[in-house]
Amino acid sequence: MTGTVSTSLVVDSSACLPPALGESPWVRVVPMTLHVDGRDLRDGIDLGLDAFYERLRRPGPLPTSSSPAPGAYLEAFQDVQTPAAVCLTIPERYSMMGRSARVAVDLLHEIDPSRDVRVIDTGTAAGGYTLVAEAAAAACMAGLSADKVVAHTEAVAGGAQVIGALETLRFLTRSGRVPAIAALGGDLLRVRPVFALSGADVRRLTVVRGTRRALRTVAEQLRAVTDPNGSFRLAVFTAADPAVADQLAAALREVFGDRPVERLALTPVIALHTGPGLLGAAAVPDLPLPCAEPSGPRARP
Repeated sequence: MTGTVSTSLVVDSSACLPPALGESPWVRVVPMTLHVDGRDLRDGIDLGLDAFYERLRRPGPLPTSSSPAPGAYLEAFQDVQTPAAVCLTIPERYSMMGRSARVAVDLLHEIDPSRDVRVIDTGTAAGGYTLVAEAAAAACMAGLSADKVVAHTEAVAGGAQVIGALETLRFLTRSGRVPAIAALGGDLLRVRPVFALSGADVRRLTVVRGTRRALRTVAEQLRAVTDPNGSFRLAVFTAADPAVADQLAAALREVFGDRPVERLALTPVIALHTGPGLLGAAAVPDLPLPCAEPSGPRARP
């Protein structure tokens, strides 16, 4: 840390922060809610991944989820002990959390107009969201002002790229984004759809047969959308199989060269919408942090 932390970070549980970071005193994680068999459970807290994946595979009504309510964000904002806070969300076209966070900011200002909370739509999700949140956390920890944390976070988020492959489309049919007949056809053919997420836009790239081909395709597609001369951070994420994460990390190193690859642990809410067979990779620009403001009078030359 290069200075006193003056800006805290608020994220929802789908940011999937590493435990050590999520438990930092200047980070607040607002859990999403999972509705499972008549119970309301906090994402990443009340239900483990293995138990949730087992529940997804059983017959019967599938669990659902809901974004944090404005009151949950308001509680997090009031709990912040720094002069300012930055709140990150996934794209608003896919979730209500951005709207909830902004309502909470309005409520906070009615209680205390001096409080400074900024809400940023990161335009990404899953592994991309995690990497952007980690970049924002580094900016906060460096003692940067809210203005500089926002600028750095938006610059990193603007270059975020996510490539993923699903095992089945069945879990997406519930949202109405994929017709049920298309999901059935893909399952019968045993193909994996490969998709890209960038700038809040999700698009299907191709379909492939088998996990091995999916791993290679994800790595190659991520390489294709990143600057060959740029500096960036890489991460892999999978839903249920750690061995697949290792294989995907190896595939990334084959096409990117010997670069560090972070392995991300997903929370249940991600698998709820994608299914247990999700595998993916993310890249964000590895940008230098701005200089922190001096904490006192400058020394004379």
